[in-house]
Parts: sequence; structure tokens; C-alpha cells
Amino acid sequence: MITVSVSHLVKRYGKKVALDDVSADIEGGSFFCILGEPGAGKTTLLRIIAGLEIPEEGNVFFDGKEVTLVPAQKRDVAMVFQDFALYPHLTVFENIASPLRASRMEENRIRDSIQLVAHFLKIDHLLDRSPLFISGGERQRVAIARALVKKPKIALFDEPLVNLDFKIREDMRAQFKLMQKEFKQTIVFATPDPVDAMSMADQVLVLHEGKVQQLSTVWEAYFRPANLFVATYLGFPPMNVIEGELRTINSQTVWQASSLQVEVTDRVGGEREKERTVLLGIRPEHIVLGEEKELKVRWEGEVVLSEVVGSDTIVHVRVDDEVVLRSFVPGIYRVAVGENVKVGFERGDVYLFRENGETLAFPKRFWKGE
Repeated sequence: MITVSVSHLVKRYGKKVALDDVSADIEGGSFFCILGEPGAGKTTLLRIIAGLEIPEEGNVFFDGKEVTLVPAQKRDVAMVFQDFALYPHLTVFENIASPLRASRMEENRIRDSIQLVAHFLKIDHLLDRSPLFISGGERQRVAIARALVKKPKIALFDEPLVNLDFKIREDMRAQFKLMQKEFKQTIVFATPDPVDAMSMADQVLVLHEGKVQQLSTVWEAYFRPANLFVATYLGFPPMNVIEGELRTINSQTVWQASSLQVEVTDRVGGEREKERTVLLGIRPEHIVLGEEKELKVRWEGEVVLSEVVGSDTIVHVRVDDEVVLRSFVPGIYRVAVGENVKVGFERGDVYLFRENGETLAFPKRFWKGE
């Protein structure tokens, strides 16, 4: 199991800066996720680790040994691309065998290796077929099998689930975690989907416009985001964010936006930052609909949309002329558009962000990592 370190990587394509001073340590045997929107620099980072690109600045290390200029074929790294890149004129068996044949492995060992990985990925019944006549999920498994069959030190995956339908994506997430345990490999997985990171990763590197936003465990990135971008990107539905100001009312510090108020005296500590723009964030799962009198914050609102997503419901409620909150309700919640409802949440569940996006305060129970 190989530990990978990248240090102060910079990569440009013309005037575009694809990576801007990116550093990260990837523990051997871990499931490491690179998360970011299209164009964030995920693929470029994978290609540099694989040796397919050379950074203009910075270094790459495998187990402490620098490999920045080592050719791709000498790194013992396998990479699975978004489009699977299978050979249509070869059978599934021959596709998986191609890297082994390139290394001139004995035929009996090739067959044994393929049978082992194909059985694990449940594609052993497809070995005689053409990739043209199997499903997208099956093609994905073939591409993974081809990457794993040569037992590389590191397996890199570039958005491998993005073109698959919802059900297949769920199945493949489980398969990836089982695969990591079975083959005990270092896996680096790039994705734009926060659900991938939250369901599979040990650690996550969040990229935005080529810059590192946060490098941490998934738990910390979700509950203790470094900034507004991480807070809103990691989570479904996205965090509700309302722009307001901190004011002093009756010796208390109050966040206020139009008619909406939340008392936050104990959240800002010595940094009063009064009369300055501060954004308040509250996750949809922390917003309760209905008569919950014990909640410290309760606002009146009007339902503008109700979405049933699988077995859950996302209710959109307008609580001010310019403010619509999303509430995530477990189960099927029946409510009519235009209906007046009460929304409530605990003061202790709110996040506060400075105008530049930096996190000012997160929920108290996460201050010490409980």
C-alpha cells in the first residue's frame, strides 16, 4: 500500500491555472476523494499522480520517494477514465487481459488473475461478450477489472460514476468500498458528486478553481466546513444561506436580515463584527416544519414547492420576500403549495460565514470534534 504526497503543485494550460499550489498527503490503503465542480482541477491532479502530466511547479512522492519526472509506465498506477475507454473489437476477457499481455505474463496466470477479479466484480459470465452488448454498469466493472487485474500500487478513478443511472451508481458505490477492502489498495477517486464522497471516502480534498478549499475527513468537511463553498457543496440538499448583518439589540448580538432574526451572542465570542455583512447557514435536515414550540427560532412561511425524492420530501418555504428555505423531511410529507406553515430550528444548529466566505462559527457541538 503506497502513500502518495503531492506538494505545492502548479499546472497551467495557457492562461488558465488548472492547479494553484495544491498539496495533499494520501495514506496508503485509504479511499481518498477529490471533490469539485467540473473544471476544478480534479482530472489534472489525477493525471499528474499517474505521470501523464508534468507540473510546472511542485513535486509528487510515492512512499517518500520523488516520482515527479518518472514516466507513467514506471509508476505502477492504474487509471480508470470517465468514458471507460474499452476496446470495442475485443471481448470482455481480452479487454481485461490487455495490460497483462502487455507485460508478457504467462497465459495460465492471465486466466487465473482474470477469473479472480471478474468473479469478485460479478462479471465472470460476461467474459465472452463484446463491450458493445453489455450495460453501462457492466462496462464500468470491466474497466475497473482491467485496472485491478495487474494489481497496481495505486488505482485512480476519474469520475467513473458520472454517466451511470441512479440505481447503478448506488450499487457501484458499495462495490468500490468492498473492492478497497478486498484488494487493499490506495484508491484516489475524483468526482463532482458530494454523495460519492460522503458515502465512500476516508478523506476528501475539496477543490474549487484549482485551489484547495479543505483537506480533511469527510466528517469534518461536512460538519466543520472551512468556508461557504465547502459548506454548500458538501451536502444534499445544499445548505440554506441567508445574507444579513450582526447587530446589538438589548446587549445581545443578533443576526438580522429584514424581519428575520437569530440571537448569536454565544457564537461570535470576542469577535463582535457588528454592523458587518454576515451570512447565516442552516442545513435543510435541521429545519423542522410545524408546531415545534421547543425550538428557539420559529418563523412563519408559505410553501412554494414540495419535492418527493425517493422516500423523503424536500419542502421549499418562503419566509421573507427574498428568502426561500429548503427543509429536508424524512418520509412522504403531504403539504400544498401556498399553504402557510411554521418553520423552526435550534440556534445551536446555525453556521455563520464572513462576507468573504470564511467560516466564522459552526454549531457548538462540533467545536471540539464531538
